Amino acid sequence: MSNANYQAMTEQELRDYVRRNPQDEDAFQYYLNIIRSRPGVLCTTDEEADKEMQRRIGHQAQQ
Repeated sequence: MSNANYQAMTEQELRDYVRRNPQDEDAFQYYLNIIRSRPGVLCTTDEEADKEMQRRIGHQAQQ
């Protein structure tokens, strides 16, 4: 468990934190909850979540 306050982070800050700290499972799960709460996004397995995260990271890099 981490001392990071995920709820105080912006989505961008949390995504960056997760990228820098891939071992922080709590942060990753909190970020997935944010992604899952969006309309049109359904991740039911770890593989789907990983694929969605990679898609979003790639999309952000293109902007």
